[in-house]
Amino acid sequence: MFLNHIRAKNAPNSLKRNILPVFCVCDYCTKNAAKSPFREEKLAKVLITSGRWGDPTIDMNDENQRWVLGACELMMEFARTDRFGVHSVTPDPSAADVIVFVEQGTSGDFDELVRYHSHVKEYREKCFIFESGDYAPPLMPGCYASLRKRHHDPARTRGGYYLRTDRNPYVEFRPLPENPRILGSFIGSISSHPVRTALLHLPSDEFLVEDTSSFALDVMMRKRGDDVRDAFWLHFADCMAEAAFSLCPRGRGPGSIRLFESMRMGRCPVILADDWIAPARVDWRSCSLIVPEKDAARLPQFLRERKTQAAELGLRAHQEWEKYFAPDTCFHWLVEDCLDLKRNRRVPEAVAARLAWRHILEPGYARMFLRTKRNMLRNGGKFLF
Repeated sequence: MFLNHIRAKNAPNSLKRNILPVFCVCDYCTKNAAKSPFREEKLAKVLITSGRWGDPTIDMNDENQRWVLGACELMMEFARTDRFGVHSVTPDPSAADVIVFVEQGTSGDFDELVRYHSHVKEYREKCFIFESGDYAPPLMPGCYASLRKRHHDPARTRGGYYLRTDRNPYVEFRPLPENPRILGSFIGSISSHPVRTALLHLPSDEFLVEDTSSFALDVMMRKRGDDVRDAFWLHFADCMAEAAFSLCPRGRGPGSIRLFESMRMGRCPVILADDWIAPARVDWRSCSLIVPEKDAARLPQFLRERKTQAAELGLRAHQEWEKYFAPDTCFHWLVEDCLDLKRNRRVPEAVAARLAWRHILEPGYARMFLRTKRNMLRNGGKFLF
């Protein structure tokens, strides 16, 4: 069913023949191909919330505190502007077909505030999570931006993406120049993973690699002022735009927000993340290059050989971003993922959730779990297991 054309009117004429229409391929629209997706009858009623929603400790008039609800508020806005019009939003948990907790790692390292939420206790079988955090193991069913391969269960989890209130406003579609100034670029924290450190050894005449470890968090949290953050954002976007390829190594988690920023701009992401579960709907072969982490040193030769494909791969990446991650499409696909998990559930979630606790026994998680409990007691005076 034809819905919309990719908004790439600024693409060079040589590439316009590659601009494709967007089609809805969800179960609903496939079965009702002769009908408009904007019909009045809705397929699913969805409640969007957060484990921090209604938290009395958050001053909703203080932007520095309210940001913890940013991802949830963004998804609410995206639901209002959803171009598919198939699913609707409801404030009533009893009437909802799906309850989605939209989080960005701020409801506990192990999503404690979600798991102990009254909605989960009463309506567990229709509760799901959209988690943009780097560490959270899948103790709740849903979509995870940094989902690790060992944690992936097709009956409970889907690869997700990042939803952040601090989105760089300069990352928009830009056609690739005919002669890009550099072969590849990366601006980010080098210290978060060895594969990022390896990028420092790439030849500087072909690659731009900048380490932001010492100030990135301060910039994101506005501790250095809005002018500094704005200047950094512009520099980040300009450097990405000047490169034929965008290097997207994993960081603390296997996922990378840079990957989705690259797609939005129309730059082919070079994915170095062996442990990452990617969103399944995207045709990654047509719009990205996947390089094993151990082969980071071979990037110069690998990318030189594919430089002539960079423009087409980048445009395809932008098309895939428009189809699945744009503000007017992502709500629809999130609900579709949750409905698919709900339909294909093999065992009751009350049982599956208990089985998922085995992940806590993995190296590193047990210590982090105990540290989280200590911090919760210290900061909030309560213990949520």
